[in-house]
Amino acid sequence: MKQHQLLFFTLLLAFSATKAQFTINDTFGDLSACDTMTRGIYIVWWDKDFDAADQVDVLLDTMISYRNKCLTEMGMQDPPNPLDGYYYNVYLHSSGYFESYGWGNGQGTDVNGYPFLTLPLWLVNDWPNTAHETFHIFQYNATAPGFSYSGDSQWYIEASANWFSARENPDEPRRFVEAESLVRMPHVPFWLSYDNFPADYPPNWQRYVHQYALALHLYYLTDVVGIDEDIITSGLYSTTTETPQEYMFNLLGGEEFRQYFMDWAAHMTNDFDFIPAYQAATNLNEWNTYADPDDDNEYIVVYENEGTDGWYRPDYERITNAWSFNTYKITNSLSETYTFELKGDNEGSYGDAAYFQAQVLVQNSSSGASFHNLAMTSDTEGSLSLALTPEDTAVYFIIAAMPSVFEDENPDFQLFPYEMQISLGVVNVVEDLQPSTVIRARYNLQGQEVEENTPGLQFLLYVDGRVEKVVVQSNR
Repeated sequence: MKQHQLLFFTLLLAFSATKAQFTINDTFGDLSACDTMTRGIYIVWWDKDFDAADQVDVLLDTMISYRNKCLTEMGMQDPPNPLDGYYYNVYLHSSGYFESYGWGNGQGTDVNGYPFLTLPLWLVNDWPNTAHETFHIFQYNATAPGFSYSGDSQWYIEASANWFSARENPDEPRRFVEAESLVRMPHVPFWLSYDNFPADYPPNWQRYVHQYALALHLYYLTDVVGIDEDIITSGLYSTTTETPQEYMFNLLGGEEFRQYFMDWAAHMTNDFDFIPAYQAATNLNEWNTYADPDDDNEYIVVYENEGTDGWYRPDYERITNAWSFNTYKITNSLSETYTFELKGDNEGSYGDAAYFQAQVLVQNSSSGASFHNLAMTSDTEGSLSLALTPEDTAVYFIIAAMPSVFEDENPDFQLFPYEMQISLGVVNVVEDLQPSTVIRARYNLQGQEVEENTPGLQFLLYVDGRVEKVVVQSNR
């Protein structure tokens, strides 16, 4: 079936790109005042006062390559312009002819009902930006009402465009530049975006960029977990009324999707260990430059060689919303057993059934990081005991609310409260920090799952979340 779909989109691509001539259908340009260049489905316009031909030449080749990937590898669709025999208009603007329109950077729809793209002239060869905006072109003809650019699904349109840009520009230091906000604002609902922004939220940088930052979640699914990249785009053309988050939950399976979310939260907490360190450092610098320091919610509480001294319930300003998490940090220099307990409320603030999981991240000064899931006895309660040593210098208790709720239909975002307790000394069965020997999966350098005897570099994923690198020699 997949081969037939690929053939269909290849034929569609060939048909659209090799028509004898597309017609110009334009409401903004003037051929007497503007230079143009056409290639494939695109026509690019710019003021004749600017010498941009060389830049436009490279831009067109790049946009054509992005179109090929979107259509042939990810099953996306052309916008209506070329399907109706018209060029897709791209306008490069600065001072001069197009200045009066007051354009920014992005896609719009003209009075004839056709989409067009506006790019500031100084961004014409900014390839991360070009990849993001070009991806939007091929989202335009989406057929799924649940994936609309509004409400609790708006985040997906921007996040997936950033995801595409990040994968096309893997060495770009700023490819996940908003991502630090995900660990500093972990308690906001997963689908926070411009269109559902609450009136009582601080109007600051870290809350407004949330929808762009979520590209890192999609990247984690494709490049760490290893799901097919066409899953990211398939929902757009599925006619589904489900939101993107519900669509992914049902497509991947609830148990799996929840564990992916939990693991993603923990690995972000572990200094974003699945992206290059220089990119994580760039993200931190962006936070330090633009974020409001008074709205930093990275840790609910930080403890030093101690527990909570009883049950603790976070205040409502920082407690978990749907599909969000809270983090507690312990700095440790003791040989001691710590017990972590979670007791979630059965319902959210609007009555929906709650669902929690939790994980403990231990950073050891000698062996690195290890990850430990709480043993959940119900949808809302669980516990875990760990024997720590002075080398276990930092410990993070991460609590995630992941109910079967995928949008907020109430005046305010629904909260999912809980209580937690951290105790010193043995409370229940202790899980020793000896590394697990049970391997969950093996991956090669490209993130593809491999067999035990596959020669070359392998990454072993253990059931406790630990990752080990090994080299398997060929038998020959």
